[in-house]
Amino acid sequence: MHALKIHTEAAPKPRLGRVDWLRAAVLCLMEDGIDAVQITRLATSIGVSRGSFYWHFKSRKELLDGLLDEWFAVNGTRLKQVLDKADSLDRGVLSFFAVWTNLDTFNAPLEQSVRDWARLDRHVLKVVRGEDASRIAVIAALFERYGFLPREAEVRARVLYFAQVGYLAMNPEEAIEERMSMLDDYYFAFTGKTLGAEVGSSFRRDWVGFGKISPSKGGTDVS
Repeated sequence: MHALKIHTEAAPKPRLGRVDWLRAAVLCLMEDGIDAVQITRLATSIGVSRGSFYWHFKSRKELLDGLLDEWFAVNGTRLKQVLDKADSLDRGVLSFFAVWTNLDTFNAPLEQSVRDWARLDRHVLKVVRGEDASRIAVIAALFERYGFLPREAEVRARVLYFAQVGYLAMNPEEAIEERMSMLDDYYFAFTGKTLGAEVGSSFRRDWVGFGKISPSKGGTDVS
């Protein structure tokens, strides 16, 4: 039966769900910080009443827990996937470099926003420190997998991870070409080994925009 259009009444709006509130909360967190993530502001941004929030969340705390869950799912999981599947040390380390700037698979603004939030909330700080320890353990496992003793693997993992987190926090206005020109030196500083010429060339060749690697070209896979 053909759908009949009614012209005298406004069409019903699609029903909003938890995903819409979470999306608005993530955007608000990244733009203005955790103190701005308030129910009234979010309701206004998505064009609904404040009361509709409670159809989907018991409290603001539940929404904030959802923000942390999103952070885990987007960023923590991605880093671990990349390192777990690395088939060599150089590919693992280069993929670690790349994933932080691949906006398709890693949300760098969300990463920094959660870390800013952690400075204001001891519970969130504890959560972030736990996630940091988990990520460092995965990096250390990569080093151990390719011949480093446990203690050295842990130290190198910490140095590599802290350097990247610090780089993200500094947000330097550095052209990607400049950073790529130091790739071999970075690799040696973090691993004590020489970067394979073929792997390094492939990585540079396939780098697109801000670190988005195309696996279809045979480069370091961060997809």
